[in-house]
Amino acid sequence: MGSKRAVEVALTVLLAIFLIVAAEGRYTYGFYVMLRLSAAVGAVYWAVRVYNSGPRGWLWAFLAVAVLLNPILPVRMHREDWQPIDLVLGVLLLGWSGFWLIRKPHDL
Repeated sequence: MGSKRAVEVALTVLLAIFLIVAAEGRYTYGFYVMLRLSAAVGAVYWAVRVYNSGPRGWLWAFLAVAVLLNPILPVRMHREDWQPIDLVLGVLLLGWSGFWLIRKPHDL
């Protein structure tokens, strides 16, 4: 496994953990803003990365996440409404990390 792939997976897993933790807790508004900004940036990164080398179905998933979490035109909801979304996104990112970690570059 290359060092770039290891860093990508490590950062994605870290973001997934933060999303899962955020779904279960009550943190400051600033924490959620930074978390969603980080997730949006990560989703755009993965959308571009997948577009260049991966399965196209994931491209649409990452674009949808980027639109949902974008900081320019934010989606406003109550914290209780965001909790299941944060949990699902965290699990999605963990699944993606596992897929990206074990896949072979020539499989695409």
